[in-house]
Amino acid sequence: MISWILFAIFCTWVLINRFSKGGKIEDEPLGMPRGTVRALMTILLVAFPFGYIISGEEIPGLIVNIIFVVVAFYFEARRSGHEKLKEIVDEVKTTDIVIEDVRKQKKPLYLPKYSVRFLLVVILVITQIMIFLQTNVAFQITNTLADLLLIILLFIIGASFRSILKAREKKTLKEKIANMDASLSDVQIIEKLMLEEASWWKRSGINILSLIMLIVVIIALLFYTFNWDYTIFEVNMPYYKLSVVGLLLLLVNAYYGFRD
Repeated sequence: MISWILFAIFCTWVLINRFSKGGKIEDEPLGMPRGTVRALMTILLVAFPFGYIISGEEIPGLIVNIIFVVVAFYFEARRSGHEKLKEIVDEVKTTDIVIEDVRKQKKPLYLPKYSVRFLLVVILVITQIMIFLQTNVAFQITNTLADLLLIILLFIIGASFRSILKAREKKTLKEKIANMDASLSDVQIIEKLMLEEASWWKRSGINILSLIMLIVVIIALLFYTFNWDYTIFEVNMPYYKLSVVGLLLLLVNAYYGFRD
């Protein structure tokens, strides 16, 4: 229950800022600062064990494994949202151009820089303290190695799709620059490219994908909350079980790979 309350608070905060004056971020998922959807999903996942600890129930092994990997991915791969500008500057080969808007860019959840990382650390520390104080906390036995292999595999699949899209975007960018008027200055080239209308994928595709993944995480954790699940397959030697909820949560890692 605590995780859902925390999630509701952050969702309310994000929506208030999103629909306030100047709160919409063009060409970013759902019009919010880059990384906001991932931050919401990560916070919800990391805070989810609170309910199990308080009620004394067994914490699902897959939840624990996913928390470790998702937090590691978030800390390692969280980057600022100006890749497009960096790509353009790299292609133009100009090092003394500074775009002030980049420095004023809004951060995930409309919070100051590093706020989400600090919050994740706080949640993890509080969780560990609660586990230490409540000695009857139990963890569900699971095939951790199999979980980690699936998590990494799905992350790699997502990252592969992202690499393909980035390669195509870079090729298109080079072609656009090559076909521009040679008399244009570096600044004029950058301005022209930055003011181009975004593709359908940038305008709508990322929004749809982000919304779907957020819904997937919410549904999976609601199923956990109400103890509903269905086994897809199960093997005994070595033991491993993949359920509907587990598959939904594992898909999150493909999204992290694709978006990072």
